[in-house]
Amino acid sequence: MKEFSVVGAGSWGTVLSNLLALNGHKVKIWTKNNSIYEEILTANKNSKYLPNLHLSENVTPTLDLEECFGEEKTVIIAIPSEGIKAISKEIKNLHLASNRYILASKGIDLKTFETMSETLSKGANIESYKILVLSGPNLAEEVSENFSTASVLAGENLEEAKKLSNFFNNKTFKIFLSSDKKGVELAGALKNIYAISAGLSDGLGSKSNTKAMLLTRSLSEMTELFIKLDANPATLLGLAGVGDLFATSSSSKSRNYSLGYYLGKNMSPKEALSEIGQVVEGINTLKTVFNKKNELNLAMPIVDILYQIVFSGMDSKDCFANIFLESNNIDSKF
Repeated sequence: MKEFSVVGAGSWGTVLSNLLALNGHKVKIWTKNNSIYEEILTANKNSKYLPNLHLSENVTPTLDLEECFGEEKTVIIAIPSEGIKAISKEIKNLHLASNRYILASKGIDLKTFETMSETLSKGANIESYKILVLSGPNLAEEVSENFSTASVLAGENLEEAKKLSNFFNNKTFKIFLSSDKKGVELAGALKNIYAISAGLSDGLGSKSNTKAMLLTRSLSEMTELFIKLDANPATLLGLAGVGDLFATSSSSKSRNYSLGYYLGKNMSPKEALSEIGQVVEGINTLKTVFNKKNELNLAMPIVDILYQIVFSGMDSKDCFANIFLESNNIDSKF
């Protein structure tokens, strides 16, 4: 039996906690929400995020972040990406040399365009090799229902990644390994943008041909950015790339897809976010990628159109039609 700590009691943090607990490990899960803490403690439930999941008794909640740290602890961070910079400052004072981190948050820093592992490493003064990232086509609710799922654990040290992956693996959850940490992180963040476009397509009533075009062009745009950032485009063909893109672009359980769908149904971004009621990571990622692609002088028409809809209040239907007009005619960048 190994002890883990999970920082963040949202849907993904809760699912990962329960997954490890059902595999026979003890898990301390941190939340700053008093009602979530009390419900996990007294009823083994987190009804705010996963009302149908009954948590293992091996999952213990805490309101004290310090309790998540200690010698030889593996700490999983599963909070919204916008909170990574702030939590890094707190972790800096709690980190021990023997700690290892698994970052399960997908995003890109708005100001620096750093990946979340780079932000954590710098902000908490942790060596990069001690931080691994977990990403893939992992809708939390489906994992909680024990549907077969695969994910990618990426880090500089594949032996360490393999050792940690064994704590997660079971009959329905399988981890694959990658040494391309930057590529896995970028893919996990970027697909949130394109899941919005897929939801928008469905919300507007488009059919399969349109969605296939969108997802293919999405991969092309991501490839262009990968090349400019010296990331490996081949990573986009794996679970963290096309796998995650497909899952989040085809499920109403995806918050990013749902945002696009509601925009297609003529809701304003504010109304759509209110309807979803949770953080939609693709919003901030869209803003920072839009700025970055302008800086790099890249043509990314889907990003341009979504930016106009989400941040400039443009009509969804009119803007969506322009994707066809603005896309270049080169079929592949691989």
